[in-house]
Amino acid sequence: MEQLEAGGYTCDTVYFQELKPWMVRCYGAFVIFRCPMTDTLREFATMAKQMNKPLWYDVDDLVIDTKYTDQIPFLDRMQPEERQAYDQNVRNMGELLSLCDAAVTTTAALAEELKQYVPEVLINRNCASDEMLLLSEAVLKEKQKKNEADGTAKKVRLGYFSGSATHLDDIEMIVPVLKQLLGKNPNLELLIVGILELPVELKLFASQIQMEGFVDYQKLPERIASVDINLAPLTDTIFNRAKSENKWVEAALVQTVTAASNLGAFAEMVQDGEDGVLCRDEAEWLEKLQWLIDDEPARKAIAGRAYGRCSRECVTIFHATGICEWVERHWNLRCAFVLPAMEISGGIRVALLHAEMLVKAGAQVSLFTLEGEAEWYHEGDFHFPVLSAEREKLQGTLDIIEKVCKSRKQMAASPTPMGGASNVYTSFPMEVTVGGATVFVLTVDQFMKL
Repeated sequence: MEQLEAGGYTCDTVYFQELKPWMVRCYGAFVIFRCPMTDTLREFATMAKQMNKPLWYDVDDLVIDTKYTDQIPFLDRMQPEERQAYDQNVRNMGELLSLCDAAVTTTAALAEELKQYVPEVLINRNCASDEMLLLSEAVLKEKQKKNEADGTAKKVRLGYFSGSATHLDDIEMIVPVLKQLLGKNPNLELLIVGILELPVELKLFASQIQMEGFVDYQKLPERIASVDINLAPLTDTIFNRAKSENKWVEAALVQTVTAASNLGAFAEMVQDGEDGVLCRDEAEWLEKLQWLIDDEPARKAIAGRAYGRCSRECVTIFHATGICEWVERHWNLRCAFVLPAMEISGGIRVALLHAEMLVKAGAQVSLFTLEGEAEWYHEGDFHFPVLSAEREKLQGTLDIIEKVCKSRKQMAASPTPMGGASNVYTSFPMEVTVGGATVFVLTVDQFMKL
């Protein structure tokens, strides 16, 4: 949504359980993000298709078919009732996906699988929001001050940020490596953040390990910045190969080096040894992590290059043009007929016949009337949204004033020196307050200009 707004589109969000079928009349296209099928959404999708309004399903995980989610070992630990409900929710998402005209997703592996369900798929890679950039930049400044004050690090911290318990098997994959590293390096510490339990094999090193529960996303940059090496292991499954490089981007924006499994989006995006570290097997995990632990200049150099790349290429404004161009190509002709009223006469009947012809040809058509209370016009299989200029005029004017003039937070570009580089700047957004208006709605009985 932030990318579309950056491209000039007007967007709104509605929680799927608060969606009403009549809302279909108010917008020209719909992005459905990871919603399961419901009776309301089925009715909504049917109406949208009748009106030639496109539906695009946005999903960043293979949670649309149980043949994929069955590959998550953690799900086998669920109680039967929980698993049944989870699987049904996955099937419901797949059903709604199949009703849509296209899908929007984040990786090539995801796109390849989604092509089995929809005619077309757009790859729109995950990127940092403007808010995440601001949070990360503030954290990075504090980190750089601390590093300057502390000098050479005496401790080295590894960090694993899981988010949910479904990632237990990923960290367990490198537990033998962590066990060796913690035993060999008394200066090494491990931070585990998320809904995870400490693996039994690591309890011997509990004094070197810090466990934290779920962290709000606004606190995440600070926690990632507190470690020297960000761990992103993934077991090799179709489900994991479809995951995005988000963990690398989040760490790069606070100049923390990432060591990740050499598969999926990590393999596509990370340049091994240049702006991250990729590991194929246990031997590489052990060798490369020990190198990063021992070589502080290498850690900082890799993290700095990742920061430079992600702050340019993994941000909203960089991606906005691509998705907006795709939307415009896939958004059919939009037409509006302005009519004096909805009382049928010869001229209005001709206009409505033209509207029907346009709908048959694939266009979207709305009717605007100068008076009347009708919200829909039905003719056979055709359903046209009707907007009354008389009814909507005042509210529409107020909506425009509110949208354009109200006091609001806005991002403004601010040239910022890139960490670790002299005379090199990148553009970072900063939040400022702009606008503001006071509106008086008055009844004026007479107005004369003499």
